[in-house]
Amino acid sequence: MATSAFAARRDMRHRLAILPLALLAMAHVGSPDTFFGGKAGPYDVRVSVRLPGVIPGRAQVTVRVEGVTTPNTHHVTVRAGQWNVGLNGAPPPEAAAPVPGDPSLFASELWFMTAQPYELAVVVDGPSGKGEVLVPVLALATAEKPMAPWLGGVLAALGVFLTAGLLTIIGAAVRESGLPPGAEPDRRRRVRARVGVAVAAVLAALMLWGGNVWWNAEASAYNRSILYRPFNAEASLSVVPVAESGFVSRTLKFAIRDPRWTGKPYPQSMYNALMPDHGKLMHLFMVREDLGAFAHLHPVPKTPAALEFESQVPRMLPGTYRVYADIVHESGYAQTLISSVPVPMVVPVRETSVEVPPTDADDSFFSAAATSEATAATFHLDAGARLVWDNRAEPSVAGKDRDLRFSVRDANGTVLDVEPYMGMAAHLVIASADGSVFAHLHPSGSISMAAMQKFAGGDSDPHARHAMPMDSAIQGSVAIPYAFPKPGPYRLFVQIRRNGTVQTAAFDLTVQPR
Repeated sequence: MATSAFAARRDMRHRLAILPLALLAMAHVGSPDTFFGGKAGPYDVRVSVRLPGVIPGRAQVTVRVEGVTTPNTHHVTVRAGQWNVGLNGAPPPEAAAPVPGDPSLFASELWFMTAQPYELAVVVDGPSGKGEVLVPVLALATAEKPMAPWLGGVLAALGVFLTAGLLTIIGAAVRESGLPPGAEPDRRRRVRARVGVAVAAVLAALMLWGGNVWWNAEASAYNRSILYRPFNAEASLSVVPVAESGFVSRTLKFAIRDPRWTGKPYPQSMYNALMPDHGKLMHLFMVREDLGAFAHLHPVPKTPAALEFESQVPRMLPGTYRVYADIVHESGYAQTLISSVPVPMVVPVRETSVEVPPTDADDSFFSAAATSEATAATFHLDAGARLVWDNRAEPSVAGKDRDLRFSVRDANGTVLDVEPYMGMAAHLVIASADGSVFAHLHPSGSISMAAMQKFAGGDSDPHARHAMPMDSAIQGSVAIPYAFPKPGPYRLFVQIRRNGTVQTAAFDLTVQPR
């Protein structure tokens, strides 16, 4: 009986723990804006796309061409095409105007008419010739802006005025049309005019009622189909001690339960089949609520429809974990699914109990104290190496673009080489203390590499210079473009691979309001 009561209390605590995540699932957990760093031909560029929040809307596009110091030597154009149309059906390129006072920065505005993936073509023309890069942009509708009360009052007054004018015109037309100048309408004409006004008033009322119904239906459709909502998902963890072998199996099950995703590939829908990103159909992250533990897993689908995924979870600190799962559709539509799962304390079957091997060789787990923000914050790695965050005394301000610079160094300060971790020099995971912000970034920025390769025309992507061969050494120094979407405390998890082992560093920072 006591065991049953304990289980009931634990279940209730779990339900209360996932309630905030259910609310957060109605919003985008990461920054809805796009940040890219890479090559446009011979030019190093930084591209940011600030979405308007409401779609259709005009996005602010800025392009920084690194190293430009002389005005009017470079020209930049931008052009966006829907994923299923491409640039051949896109509007003509828009010129990005130089920003006064900064010859390396160019700005433009682009219309995004529908909430879906786009390919943004950035062309730089300068002394070294012309260079182009395709940047995936996910146009998300993340807000529904209410009408200002004063504007509603003005429109209502205009509606009354126009309706009254319509009825007046109809009454005068029925009553006086065809009369000679100066003649007075008789009683029959006046009655006909009143009938005409009454009929017109009924029709006008029906039109206004129908317009209100249409307006509400459009608002409902916007909330239901256009306003961003990630797929509904559920995570569960089963812990099974295997007494015969001494193994302890921890199986995380992640199920997608959403009417928009049946697992059937519809080529013309942005919710079409999933495609691998860095060779994985799903990147799943578990972050304990106090940010004190972190896991980066790669579950495998259990069915061809990819509605259920499973992964072995390493031994982790007990507690409630926020679960973030990244997936990418063949349309380039990338989203982060959200759930929560409790990890209980498990006593091994015996002293020699061992863990079931991980599902994927790239899985990793981390639990250690984080390093506080500093001008050159240092986190000590294995084998005498250290990961340095070169903060350059630059405060982190919400909404402000910046490069997050990290390097792996030895005791003498020399930059060390790293091994590619899923084809990248480093992976950066950003998590806010309240769980409302999560971002999985790379040196190329916030974009999906899978989407970039798709838009570039296949696996041989000449622009994805940060995707390195799996067996080559890379200099362990990266700059990752990003802008924190809101103020508050955050933790940064930086992952690199050295000596065949994934190593993780953690840094704390507080983002200031704008």
